[in-house]
Amino acid sequence: MKLRAPVVTLAAVVVLGAGLLAVNLAATPTSGTPAAARPIVAAAAPATTAAPEPAPPPVVAEKVWAGRSTGREVTVAIAVKGGRAVAYVCDGKKVEAWLQGTLTGDQLALTGPNGARIDGTASEATASGTIAADGRSWPYTAKGVQAPEGLYEGRADVRGVATRIGWIVVGGTQTGLRRSGGVVAPAPVLDAANPGGVVVDGSPVTVRSGTELVAS
Repeated sequence: MKLRAPVVTLAAVVVLGAGLLAVNLAATPTSGTPAAARPIVAAAAPATTAAPEPAPPPVVAEKVWAGRSTGREVTVAIAVKGGRAVAYVCDGKKVEAWLQGTLTGDQLALTGPNGARIDGTASEATASGTIAADGRSWPYTAKGVQAPEGLYEGRADVRGVATRIGWIVVGGTQTGLRRSGGVVAPAPVLDAANPGGVVVDGSPVTVRSGTELVAS
């Protein structure tokens, strides 16, 4: 009878230890279970860059303007087609420049050799702004014109020398120069009704006009 008490006590200790172990296991998180709930944060959307706005279409799709500087120092003609532009500036004596550029919206911007430049605005009826050529600049105004008025260019091979001729026809007058191998001379008379009839020193001249020059 005296041996049973230690056995009973030992059994009670075992039962108590097992109970405490079960409690501890229940309170300890497993490796696959988070100890505490974490708030879910959505990933920030990447920043987007707005696409650049397209350039405004030209206010005039196809047109030729011709006119003069305010003090009539030079004559100018500008041809535009599909946003592209070609111009010729000439004083009929020694100053001339061919320029290329664009018409964006109503804004003209053309450049040429030796700092030549034309800036300004254009509408169906008029073009106006500033011309720079031969180291000088002048304000200008040009009107919308139709053939026979306008801009003409001639090219020829004269005695083996490439020759380029420019004409501006406006207000019943012609202004232009001929350039052959760096030598400048007066332009021959242009018959706007028969531009293919121009001949220089026996060589026929190929003449184009207006917006035909824009695509070249």
